[in-house]
Amino acid sequence: MLKNLWYVVAASTDLRDALLPVTLLGHRFVAFRDTEGRARLLSDICVHRGASLAAGQRVNGEVQCPYHGWRYGGDGVCTHIPAQPQARIPARARVDGYPVVERHGWIWAFLGDLPEAERPPLPPLAWADDANVRVIHGTFDWDANWERIVENGLDFAHAPFVHGTSFGAPDRPEIDAFEVSAPDAWSGHAKLVMQRPVRRGLLRRQATGEHVEVVTQTGFHLSGPCATLELQLGNGWRIDIVSAHVPVDALHTRTYWMMGRTFLKTPLLDARFRARNLRIFNEDHAVLRRVRPECVPDGWQSEVSVKSDALQIAFRQRVRALEQRGWLAAPPGSGEAASEVENRLENKRAINVIACPARRDVSTWALDGALTPVIPIASVSDANAAN
Repeated sequence: MLKNLWYVVAASTDLRDALLPVTLLGHRFVAFRDTEGRARLLSDICVHRGASLAAGQRVNGEVQCPYHGWRYGGDGVCTHIPAQPQARIPARARVDGYPVVERHGWIWAFLGDLPEAERPPLPPLAWADDANVRVIHGTFDWDANWERIVENGLDFAHAPFVHGTSFGAPDRPEIDAFEVSAPDAWSGHAKLVMQRPVRRGLLRRQATGEHVEVVTQTGFHLSGPCATLELQLGNGWRIDIVSAHVPVDALHTRTYWMMGRTFLKTPLLDARFRARNLRIFNEDHAVLRRVRPECVPDGWQSEVSVKSDALQIAFRQRVRALEQRGWLAAPPGSGEAASEVENRLENKRAINVIACPARRDVSTWALDGALTPVIPIASVSDANAAN
C-alpha cells in the first residue's frame, strides 16, 4: 500500500455533523467538518493517553477526545486541555492533519508528507460535474487486495468469462491489438472495440446471437487509486464509470464509484443502472476473493503475462516504481508475536502514523512518522528506467 497519494476517504453526503471514523492503509483516521463546513482529516489517536478521537465528539468544529476532553483543530494542533485550561499547551500536543479537497461529490485526502509541489494531481473527471450527464454514486466492499482489483478493472480479456451473462461476449473472447497511452506520470489508458452481445427479454438475459460494437476505453490514475471506463454505445450515447479502489488494509478494499450517462437521464432509472453496476462488481468479487496469492507478487516470473495484459503491466510498473522511491506505507504497529512475552513487548511499542506535510516544518511530535525523501518525479517511466 502506498502513501503520498490522494485517496477518497468518504462521499460528501456521508460527512455531516458527526465525526466519521475512517480506516485506510491499515491506519485509523477521523474525518469531520469544521465551523465553516470544510472537510478535515486527522490521525485517530489522542497523544495524551491514546484514545480514539473518532469515538469522541465534534465540538465547535473541532474534535474532542472522549477520554479527557482534549480538543484538536482541523490542523491537528491541540487547542484545549480541560484539566488545566490556563496552562500552556505542550508543543507536542498535536496529531497529524492531512490536506483535504472536496470534489465530484467525494472527499479526497492526501495521505503523506510531501510538499504541495511534489504531490500528484487528482484525476480529470470533468464529466462528473457536467449538467448534461446523469451521475449516480455508490460504494462496494471487497475481501480482496486493492492492486488486484485495479488490475481487474483494466483487464479487457476477463469480460467474456466473468461477465458473460451481463455484458461480455463468451463467443467473441478475442482481444484486438491495442496501444497503452501514458499522458502523464500518474495515469495510463487503452482503447479498443469490444463486441457486446444483443440480448432480449425483460431482463435482457436471452442471447440472440447478434453483436454490436462498443468503443471501450479503460484506464487508471494513481490518485484514488482510480480505474476508469468509457463506453461509446452509438447514437452519441456514452457511459463513464470511475471507481476509486481504496485500500482499507492489504486484503480489504472499499470502492467509491460514480457512473455517468448521457441518455435515459430520468432519475426513475437510477436504481436499474445502480443494480447493474453492483451486479458486475459482485461477479468480479466472486473471482478476486479467491485469487492466490492474495497480493500481486513482487517478482515478474511467478505469473505468466501476455500482450493483452499490457495495461495491467503498465499499472504494476508505476506502483513498483513508487515503492522503490520509499512510498510504501509503514504498518501502524502492534503485530503478531511468537510468544506471550514478545506480544506484551510488541503492544508497548510506539504507534507509527502516516506523516503529514506539517512534519517538514515542525519537529515536535509525540508519535513516530517517517518522512519521505523528496525526489521530483518528472515521469515514472524515467524512474523505471533508473531502477
